[in-house]
Amino acid sequence: MAYRDYILHNFWWKLLSLLLAALTWLTIETAFKKEETLRETPVVTGTSSRSFPLVAVTLLSSSANTGRYTVMPQAVTVEVSGKPEELEKLQVQDIKAYVDVTDSDDEMRFRKTIQVQMPKDFKAVAVPPTASVERTSNPR
Repeated sequence: MAYRDYILHNFWWKLLSLLLAALTWLTIETAFKKEETLRETPVVTGTSSRSFPLVAVTLLSSSANTGRYTVMPQAVTVEVSGKPEELEKLQVQDIKAYVDVTDSDDEMRFRKTIQVQMPKDFKAVAVPPTASVERTSNPR
């Protein structure tokens, strides 16, 4: 078989295959470029942040634990992000900061993570990481 016959035999099928391969390559290449562009472009959302000073830190303990504790700091500043119009409505009373001492065994002084609870449309951006807790009386 001559070289010319390799090209011209079923020419239209070969041309169709070549076009489909080029179209497939172009589709995949465009998808990769689009995904890369989306990764590089920062998503602009309508969020802002607001600082809430003097959020009281409360202690969370089990009902069986009758010991008394003091926590330092007694109040923290919490920075919250969310939609600007919703942040205006948010009150300090809607934000709860607490320290969980349910697993504090017999320790007299220890550090615990400060946890923050707030409505679901908001996110805590900055919270002091830990609080110092001291047991002032032992359970009876």
